Amino acid sequence: MFSLSVIERQISHQGTPPLVSQTTLTFMLVALGLVLIGAGFGLFMKTKEGRLQHRWVLSASVIIALGAIIWVMVPSLMSYYLDPDVDFYSSLSVITIIHGIVGIPTILASLTYAFGRLPKNTSRWMRIAVFLWIASTFIGVFLFLKMMELI
Repeated sequence: MFSLSVIERQISHQGTPPLVSQTTLTFMLVALGLVLIGAGFGLFMKTKEGRLQHRWVLSASVIIALGAIIWVMVPSLMSYYLDPDVDFYSSLSVITIIHGIVGIPTILASLTYAFGRLPKNTSRWMRIAVFLWIASTFIGVFLFLKMMELI
């Protein structure tokens, strides 16, 4: 059976081809752009139509992000950490764990807000969610650059 060398696994993040990783990064940056546009609708347009546009734009960004997470990030994460030779203390592993710690609450909050109930103090929690989303995206971009050995 074909086996990737340690160097090839580090570069491809356990078999995820660079093209797939680059496409995922592009989708996540589009999702971030939609989050920022949706946040603008929510912040500046206090009308019912503005809130509806805000909800639709943010729901679209959540769907794009979920697609990237389900089809690329979760399989890569599982194959990376199920490998018996994984180095948990490598910089790639630490960045991946930080990205997950910031990203999981972000996507859960976004799912809840987009398709479920809103919290009582909506604007405060939305600001926290936007901050976490932006932080998670920047950590993800840093992870991608580290994974491709560009930094």
